[in-house]
Amino acid sequence: MPKPTYTSSLQSYNITFYPESENTKPYPGILLLHGNGAFRPPFGDQIHRFAEALAKLGYVTAVPGYYPDDDPPNPLQNPDQDPHPHVQKLADATTEFSKRDDVDATKLGLIGYSLGAAVAMRYMAANPKKVTVFADFFGLIDPTIRAGTGTFPPTIIFHTDGDRPVPISHSRTLRDDLAAKPIEHHLQEYPPEPGQFLNHPFIPGGYADGDSQKRLIEWFAKYLPPEKS
Repeated sequence: MPKPTYTSSLQSYNITFYPESENTKPYPGILLLHGNGAFRPPFGDQIHRFAEALAKLGYVTAVPGYYPDDDPPNPLQNPDQDPHPHVQKLADATTEFSKRDDVDATKLGLIGYSLGAAVAMRYMAANPKKVTVFADFFGLIDPTIRAGTGTFPPTIIFHTDGDRPVPISHSRTLRDDLAAKPIEHHLQEYPPEPGQFLNHPFIPGGYADGDSQKRLIEWFAKYLPPEKS
């Protein structure tokens, strides 16, 4: 069976759905957005496993790529740090996702990792009230994002203190901006773990990985309850 795709600006990108086949009634939808390493090991499997686990709880999930053939620039030699070119891709992936009969497009959650979190926040800033709940994993923020935080949905934020590519000051600034609105939010900070790459992505199966997933599930259950089968 061909791998599902969506189209943005005449370019085709991969997208994976969980469950693969459609249910018989609508469920809340969640998109999980990768960072600038795309699906390179071990973090691609980490994202896909979590998407599949969320689907089993009573959601329909989607994991879109936003590099052709899921082949990103080298994140060490030529890191992609600009969310702007990917915002339309997220919009188009969301449109494709919403075509499924089992997705309730009025109940949409976003989960973003690093660059993917910035893409999600740029999208939310440009599309107020389209997202019901958001989870930011160590995402970078910029003036465009900060200008739009007044319309953000309830937001949970995860970050490692000592993160080198994206300093934790980004998440603390986001926390303070959301608190000033005020918008429901929570920032969960973690100490670095042995072997954590640049203190940035969470080690698959490590403490921060497990704890953040548990907290996210609880946050989403409050603001975007799953649909029971």
